[in-house]
Amino acid sequence: MATITWSDTPPGCTALLDGTPVCQLKTKDIGGCAASWLDGRLWPAPAHLPKAMPQPTRFFTAMADAKQAVEQALQS
Repeated sequence: MATITWSDTPPGCTALLDGTPVCQLKTKDIGGCAASWLDGRLWPAPAHLPKAMPQPTRFFTAMADAKQAVEQALQS
């Protein structure tokens, strides 16, 4: 099983998968944070926009929510 760790890199943090950076979280001035994949992965389209294209960046209202979503995506 892969090991997921977090490295604090203000103004956010970076998810490391077995020591390799895979996702960067950046806090936003408007609140919340953006999670951007660094390895070519894409976030699926939101359920309320089924025809939208998957994107490399997704907005979250809280850093904790973003970290949880990244960890879930990396576990699957």
